[in-house]
Amino acid sequence: MGLARRGNPRSQIIDSFASANDKLIENYHLLACRDLQGLQAAGIDIKESDIGVKFEEATRSILEQLGMNVDEDLRKDINTAKDKADIIVSLENDDVIVGEAKSFKNGQFAKYSTTSRQVKAYVKRCEANGHRVAQVLIVAPEFSEDFIDAADMDTEINISLLEAAGLQKILAAYKQRRNPNFSPKLLTKGGLLKADLISKSI
Repeated sequence: MGLARRGNPRSQIIDSFASANDKLIENYHLLACRDLQGLQAAGIDIKESDIGVKFEEATRSILEQLGMNVDEDLRKDINTAKDKADIIVSLENDDVIVGEAKSFKNGQFAKYSTTSRQVKAYVKRCEANGHRVAQVLIVAPEFSEDFIDAADMDTEINISLLEAAGLQKILAAYKQRRNPNFSPKLLTKGGLLKADLISKSI
């Protein structure tokens, strides 16, 4: 791994993983739009086939840094070979937020029918496990007008949409505050969320 001979190897390995994660979050917008050249120019050694998984991991990490309870145990419980939720955030009283992270190259994310089928399957799995889904949160680089309209008009589930650059902005605002005040409820308003307003309210 090219570690220095001095110092504790275990600490060095942990530090190297931590800095790799920080680097992914710093370049989160490049992950979101699958910009392989941009990521490599930023010193991130990644294969194109791994970008989607790394985008999911970075999204989970950002939500954790915002103080949210990203529940990996529950995610493993509800996931099946066919239905695999990207993110489950546990709230109070067995309520959860189901999150879906969509990296997308070139343009606006527009696949509403496919995405809604996926998230509705996760919602059913959560409800079968005794949890109430307070909100579905979809993170993508950008959404088409048709996608936003379809999410607004969906009567079966409550959907919030958040652009990846907006989530990055919210985290930056959170880190700048001495006593940040971030509530998961800010992500449950529905429709396309206004990252600028959320950042100001932290």
